[in-house]
Amino acid sequence: MESKQKPNMIDSLRKASNWASNFIRMDKTKSTGRKIASSLWSLFFGVVLSLLYIIIKKGLQEQIFVNPFTVVTTIFSSFNQANKETILKYFLVFGFSSVACALSFKAGLFNIGIPGQMMISGGISFAIFIQYGATQYQAIPAWLLIMCLICSVLIAFGVGIIAGALKAYLNVHEVISTIMLNWIIIGISMMLFRQNSASVVWKNFSDAQAKYYFSDDLSGVKPGFVTISAHVKEIFVICGVVGLLTLAAVVAFIFNFTTLGYKIRMQGISKSNGKYMGVNDKMLTMMVLGVSAAISAIAGFYYYVISEQVFSGISQPINLGFEAIAISLLALNSPIGSLFSTLFYTAIYTSEAKLQLYPLYIRPEDLQVITSIILYLAATSIMFSQFKPIQFSTRTILLLSDPRYLKYKKLESLLKRKVRIVASYEQKIHLIEQKSNQANYSISLKRLEKINESFANKITKIDNAITQARINCQKAEEYTLQKIVEKNKNVELYQALNLEYDLNDNKNSQDSIPSEIKTNIELNNSTDSFIDQIKHLKKELAKSTDKYLSQAMNYKNTDDQTIKHFESINAEKMRINAELNRLGINAKFRIKQQKTAQIKDINTEYQNIYASISEQRSKLYKDRKHKQGGQNGINN
Repeated sequence: MESKQKPNMIDSLRKASNWASNFIRMDKTKSTGRKIASSLWSLFFGVVLSLLYIIIKKGLQEQIFVNPFTVVTTIFSSFNQANKETILKYFLVFGFSSVACALSFKAGLFNIGIPGQMMISGGISFAIFIQYGATQYQAIPAWLLIMCLICSVLIAFGVGIIAGALKAYLNVHEVISTIMLNWIIIGISMMLFRQNSASVVWKNFSDAQAKYYFSDDLSGVKPGFVTISAHVKEIFVICGVVGLLTLAAVVAFIFNFTTLGYKIRMQGISKSNGKYMGVNDKMLTMMVLGVSAAISAIAGFYYYVISEQVFSGISQPINLGFEAIAISLLALNSPIGSLFSTLFYTAIYTSEAKLQLYPLYIRPEDLQVITSIILYLAATSIMFSQFKPIQFSTRTILLLSDPRYLKYKKLESLLKRKVRIVASYEQKIHLIEQKSNQANYSISLKRLEKINESFANKITKIDNAITQARINCQKAEEYTLQKIVEKNKNVELYQALNLEYDLNDNKNSQDSIPSEIKTNIELNNSTDSFIDQIKHLKKELAKSTDKYLSQAMNYKNTDDQTIKHFESINAEKMRINAELNRLGINAKFRIKQQKTAQIKDINTEYQNIYASISEQRSKLYKDRKHKQGGQNGINN
């Protein structure tokens, strides 16, 4: 009779989770999922270190305990209904600018001109507003705002094309060109929006109009003459959010699923890659920087026109543009990831005022340190690519629940210890061989005998311990297999590790000499030790090389004579190198390399054993749950 098992909510959730995991982390997206996980871990540890910094500093300097949960709740309390407008505006500004930055970074281009490209929107828009005759008594119409946005995007695109052309045709680094363009934009803006230059730039303006719009005491225009209705603002914000989400999705799609995106990424990895693929690298460079600048202009439009409604502080690049670089790096230059890092950064940015008030009283400079710590940890996210605490914990629990694990761990430790003992023995023997000469020959023989005796005891002891450890492993295998058979009645599913040892062959006698001990060593009994002989040979090699080189460089030589001299140099080098090798010049390095290789082999072998044990335990647990579920279904 076929049993029916009642659906379990936990099992259903587990199946849904597994399905989602398999769907999200398919073979094509495993690396992306791993990057996201490492980025989240770096962000988590960055926040933890930032909180520790605040707690320690406030505690030491001001004897005030800062509750870390209060800091976190204060930051995320900015996401409330009253602060919705501010959150959305900064989300758009940071979002567009970070996507622009990610686009250029993906192509291997460092667009440091985002601040200037954002300021283009402010300069163009307010120049149009002033020419239009905007006043505080009349709202700016929507069509004029759209025209300002389009003009700003086109001009910023042209500025990006200029930087790209300088990079492509004159090999001017984009960092230099974009920084210089930033200051050119600032210079033009300061010339346009100053009262003392109004008579030259704005020829049709009266003195009253110039005083209404400009002031030499301010770096930019006077605030208050631009008015935008709440309805128009709301429409632009909604369109901006939709546009930002669409833009991020489109850019991500292009990078991941189109030939163009592949070409851009390959160009970013290496410029020669694009050439081999037949890509017009000059055109691609210009277009990437142009599009990046155009997107930055959209960010500037939302900041200067929609959010602030004033174009001021134009004597230096806007700091928000540089924040976009940090946001993009936090998201590992992922367009979709930039949206999430933008939300996080927006929360910090908009909560700075609250963090400086009661009960936290965090200073502005400390807020900058907090941001810096988070960004530094985000920059090291690659360190967390193998940080898998859940998988590690699960594997550790499975291994510790198996009696074989600790036995094999003990055996692994003993094998590594033996490798180190043998390497230490060989190094000591090598040192005696190198120092032995006629004067200390008898002393060297006694030292050799003493070292052989000491290490023979050590190696015999460790061999006996290894033999006993192998016996314990074999017993643990038999015990585990017996328990599995008793519980599951199925030997085929749970075959133990195929490790069989002939215990009689492995067991060492206390009286036998280990094979690693060298009993037939003949020490040097000549006047000079090997160390002295090596020094003499090196000097001889240098002298002979100089001699033959001076003869070979004689301009009177024929080609055959020159070739003969170089052949003599080569023959002399080969002779001396052979003698140096006989004297053991490379023996110490060889011993170290051999020790490292043997330890790596042991690690690999026992990691495979642990993986097999973990897999067996996991199968055992799953089958046990399956049988319990089937039994419950029959009973019901």
